[in-house]
Amino acid sequence: MSYLKTLEQFSIGKIKSIQDNVIIATGLENVFVGEVVKFKSQESNLLGQVLNLEKSQVRIVMINGQQSHLKSNDLVYRTYKDVKTKAGYGVLGRVVSPLGECYNEEDFDELSYLFDDISLIEDVSVEIPAPGIIEREPVRVPFLTGINVVDCLIPVGCGQRELIIGDQNTGKTSLAISAVLNQRLVNNVIHKKWRALESEIKIDRHSNFITCIYVTVGTRRSEGARLKKILDKMGALNYTSMVFSHADQAAALQFMAPYAGCAIGEWFRNKGYRAIVVYDDLSQHAVAYRQMSLLLKRPPGREAYPGDVFYVHSRLLERAAQLHRNKGAGSLTALPVIETKGGDISAYIPTNVISITDGQIFLSSQLANQGVRPAVNVGLSVSRVGSSAQYTSVNGISKKIKADYSMFKTYESVEKLGGEIDPIVLSYIVRGKRINVYFQQSLYETLRLYQQVVCLFALAEGFVDEIELNCVSNFFGLLFNTQLAGKYLESKYYPFVSYLNEMECFFVSYEIDFFRKDLRAWVSSYKDFFLKNIQPRILADKKKLFSNIF
Repeated sequence: MSYLKTLEQFSIGKIKSIQDNVIIATGLENVFVGEVVKFKSQESNLLGQVLNLEKSQVRIVMINGQQSHLKSNDLVYRTYKDVKTKAGYGVLGRVVSPLGECYNEEDFDELSYLFDDISLIEDVSVEIPAPGIIEREPVRVPFLTGINVVDCLIPVGCGQRELIIGDQNTGKTSLAISAVLNQRLVNNVIHKKWRALESEIKIDRHSNFITCIYVTVGTRRSEGARLKKILDKMGALNYTSMVFSHADQAAALQFMAPYAGCAIGEWFRNKGYRAIVVYDDLSQHAVAYRQMSLLLKRPPGREAYPGDVFYVHSRLLERAAQLHRNKGAGSLTALPVIETKGGDISAYIPTNVISITDGQIFLSSQLANQGVRPAVNVGLSVSRVGSSAQYTSVNGISKKIKADYSMFKTYESVEKLGGEIDPIVLSYIVRGKRINVYFQQSLYETLRLYQQVVCLFALAEGFVDEIELNCVSNFFGLLFNTQLAGKYLESKYYPFVSYLNEMECFFVSYEIDFFRKDLRAWVSSYKDFFLKNIQPRILADKKKLFSNIF
């Protein structure tokens, strides 16, 4: 009996004071950091998380409910559990809170509950240790974003941590959404209900399904609704889970959102799938942690951020990994987003995250203001995995593209000086301008692997050098038109164009030399036809349009 009294004494406390969603309580002498506690009763949905342990009291932040429902001397009960969220197939297609509460229950397909595997939802801990070095493998499997400049010059691999960084309104969210939308090409081949049969059908899981988790931190509700609508309209919501924390939520929930999204991705990674998680954005995540830490009376450091803000981001991003084949060969790829002020990448939080990640995609406000989209600054962007995360067919061509583009950037300013230019230098300028046009893409437009390989091949072999700069986008736009190939090109090239879609698996497995002869003949035939029949019409129409203006 005395033992039960002692246990009750240490597992129940009282509220001493409440202010700014921070509760000071006494009596919880054996509580651990990060433990979830309940207020008023053990069945209450008023939840808090213990974050500060002091000599005679603890400081708790509210993670569910309103502090107006509490008052001094209310009881606080231990749960002996850490913070948990929901994970599993059942969270796909849903917008959830960091605690796993579903915001769009009415949009979910009720028929999927007939399949136990698809409706599977489990409780998982938000804070999980990162895999050890023995459990990992080198990053070798490419993660295709469908964005030409990224897949060619700044390749991303499954299990990598690639930072997306730039000023406001430079297209960071659009780039991340495009990477998510590009996975439709793999995921929509097999409908979500078929995933229930994967254990019966012996197929390679991680090659046919890529799970996407999109985490928003401190965004407006309207922005969250806009992103959901885009994913739904483009057919990407059925394999995506959105972890949404809006701006008017408590700082503790905003701080918890990236960890919850990471825990969902780890559930799929441990099942043998490939998963990607986008953290949009970690700048706001650091601000939420700073706000929470200052309210908890933790000592401020540089720019008022707490001293452990580096650890906050490192323990999150270190959980991205490519697991060893003995562990299922699953992977979790992290795409954190950081917003800079005035292009200053040397600020505190940007430098912290840059030092943690395996490379960064820098989006320039200067390029964005010029209308270049995506506004990727190739000079400041880097992938520390490099060509290891490229298919051999792409790797062989991209080396030539990188060399030509580097020379173009070196001699780009020579043309502005005027005068006669050396023919070799001029050839680099001509080709570099056409590579620039190829790297520009419309919003949410992504390219398949076979399209990227053929376009890069045409650029690297010089087939586009003769095309007028104003017609380059039309050249690539009609390159895969089967109606054009069947009607105007030689009959022997039509089957080649029509079966390119099915031949994509060969571009994954073989080097470009395997296709070089056929590709050269087809692209050369198409280029001759374009120069003779299409380019003159385009130039004539543009001249006519120009004359009508005046």
